[in-house]
Amino acid sequence: MMKTTLKAGLAAALVILACGPLAAQESPQQAFTAAVGSLTQRLGPVESGLEIATTDAAANAADLAAIEQALDAFGTPAFPLDGFATFESVCEPLNRLSVRHVLDGASALRRPADAAPPSAAEIQTFTAQLQTLQLQNAARYQDAVTVLSAGGLRCMVKHFPTLSAFLAGLPEAERTPIRIDGARKMRQGGAQTLIGFTMALRDPATTPANKARLSTYLAEVADPLAAALTPELRAYVTATIDQLPATQDADALATTALVTTAMATTACEDLCRY
Repeated sequence: MMKTTLKAGLAAALVILACGPLAAQESPQQAFTAAVGSLTQRLGPVESGLEIATTDAAANAADLAAIEQALDAFGTPAFPLDGFATFESVCEPLNRLSVRHVLDGASALRRPADAAPPSAAEIQTFTAQLQTLQLQNAARYQDAVTVLSAGGLRCMVKHFPTLSAFLAGLPEAERTPIRIDGARKMRQGGAQTLIGFTMALRDPATTPANKARLSTYLAEVADPLAAALTPELRAYVTATIDQLPATQDADALATTALVTTAMATTACEDLCRY
């Protein structure tokens, strides 16, 4: 009896020893991939997915937490960059999930497939409805939108050296307008997102947790993003921020100063030249 018990105990211990390290050894990259896949599958596409509020909120929050934690390791040996491969596997899924949240419920605004082409007035009405929906969803899913959109910006900025090296290595004839325009749109998108985050820091509706996130992430991306922006874009960012409503929030003011200082003092390098 004792021998049998000892064998059973030894077997159980071996199972624990075998399984414990495997669970602990999941890399940030694996955790990111699993969480993105889980969240994407649960929400479904914008066109036909469930309303996000009707899905498993706890599971969604767990996936978002795993994504955010994994991104803190992105660019390290634990979760390495791999040129355009990780741009596709990391940045693009983050952007898709961010859009999924912001456009949640947009399928209800779609016109019937057999409807006549919309009039100018109908287009104007649809545009207004869509903008209202986006603002509502940004507030409704504030945590998710903050984590995903900030993650997308962090990811994009980390890939600036890859894009710069790619463009620099091309023969002049292969630096086509389409490729140069891609770099331009990336810069413009980064500048607009930066402004949006600076605005959110001053918004009373932004939760303290998300203000802390944004302050941390803006401090991370300010210098490398500024280095990629053209002088004209930097001037636009600074002028727009200067026109924002006044605030007495010390953290918001400190982060804003950090951003405007980066715009004023960082040299135009790499991607900025294209």
